[in-house]
Amino acid sequence: MSSYEAFGLRLQQLTNGEIPVERGFNDFVGHVDTLNQLLKVCPGEIEDDLTYLRDAYSAGLSGSGMALLSSFPKLIDPELAVVEGRISDFIAERYGIRLDDGEYRGGKLLGVSCCEAWPSVCSPLSNNRFPYAIDTSAANYFGNQFWQCDREEDCRPRFMWVPPGGRVTFAGEYMHARYFAFHPNDIDSNALGSLVDVDLEPDTGSANPFRGPVPDGMRRRFTAHFDFSDPPAEPAPNTRYVGTKKNGGANMAVLNTLRIAGADMGALPPNSAGVLLPSVTISDAQGNVVRRYEEADPYPPGYQPPLDTTKFAALPIPDHRGIYNAGKLDTKHNWGVAADLLASRDYLYVSSQYSHRHGEIFVVRAKALTTPRTPQEPVYAEGKQVRSWTLNTYNIWAGVSRQAKQDYEVVLDGDGYYTVVVCAEADLPSNATAQNGVTWVDWGPYLDGQLTWRFLMSRDPWLVQLKQAIDTGEESAEIAPYVPRVGHCSIAAFEESGWSAAIPQRPLELLALAE
Repeated sequence: MSSYEAFGLRLQQLTNGEIPVERGFNDFVGHVDTLNQLLKVCPGEIEDDLTYLRDAYSAGLSGSGMALLSSFPKLIDPELAVVEGRISDFIAERYGIRLDDGEYRGGKLLGVSCCEAWPSVCSPLSNNRFPYAIDTSAANYFGNQFWQCDREEDCRPRFMWVPPGGRVTFAGEYMHARYFAFHPNDIDSNALGSLVDVDLEPDTGSANPFRGPVPDGMRRRFTAHFDFSDPPAEPAPNTRYVGTKKNGGANMAVLNTLRIAGADMGALPPNSAGVLLPSVTISDAQGNVVRRYEEADPYPPGYQPPLDTTKFAALPIPDHRGIYNAGKLDTKHNWGVAADLLASRDYLYVSSQYSHRHGEIFVVRAKALTTPRTPQEPVYAEGKQVRSWTLNTYNIWAGVSRQAKQDYEVVLDGDGYYTVVVCAEADLPSNATAQNGVTWVDWGPYLDGQLTWRFLMSRDPWLVQLKQAIDTGEESAEIAPYVPRVGHCSIAAFEESGWSAAIPQRPLELLALAE
């Protein structure tokens, strides 16, 4: 058998799930093993490209720390799109398998931040790229990095200098959004605990709009701190002590992300939720100011927000999770990598994988947790179960979110249930319409993908119950209707039977108890 025949056979076997793939809690284990199996039989003309792709995904196998962070450049290098494109071209030319129009390019990031204190600005709709599975529904992100050392000249590139034992102070306005928070991460990229909107004590003369209405004459301002020291017996409000790593030992660096979700003005144009970005003041251990940056507009009139022009082809290599995890839910984040990698512990992440191997249609059915309808309702509206939730579809090889829906964009039936159909537009069943209580989410031109829910806030009692039910498989009658049920079916089956073609009916007695 020639190498071309062997490679084609191996690709088909992997796609059909006919040969085992090594798997683990870390999803990258299976992705790397898939590529290794192809490398064993690949023709020489694509060996270098497959090796590059394998090595890029091997970055996710690293445990944590600066070694992990330093290994990620291959995953965000536009060259990855070119490499995957050449592999896609080879498969199309040799085996006649092409999932999309074949267009790809190793673009570049156009534009830079105009805020010196916030050098990283990201609208997910303009920077929708792996390795972070970002929320593209009215979310915006801003970042800065701080390095603690004796002399400013020894500070690492792209970091702001903080003297030993120093402090970083943020001062600004509460944002007009469903959620915002500061997320400091240590040098190992592990979360040190967020500073969340509702928990931030307001400045004197101000009120926190996430707790209740702001009285006339009151402002909406807060002040928050990162202290490069160990936490005292009685921690100060609005402060995270970042001098020690999450897993112990002195911490030299903080990678901070200011996350905004559900901005009142939507996702586009890119925005900072109606306010200036907070000022940043850096002080030494004695309280002497060594650097100050004023509040700033990240997107002033006429400014071109950073835009990533990279485009991936639809790579016809299967994602093992779509084959082996179909019909299951999990609550892990960041692909199961050991480090937090800038993930938010304020979210409950719930994911499920889908694959064309199981059917053209992936169906989701659940009762919707109630949320405030912002901005018409405040986030503190009474009688709501959770702050918000969103749905996103992803493809691991392309590293992008195909489509996202906020909770209020998902159609509910008269009993408060939603039915979501994930499929390519060409596969959309004729009865999968909003009039029939169905929300369509685009699968895209891929073999398989991942659907991820983001629920806020993870500490809310309903979400604590939901996570426990998914993790243990044990559902109380109260939470059972809210646990998503997922399954695959054909177009014809859905057109004949609706969602029940993909999802078995639950026992009537459980339904009766749940209702």
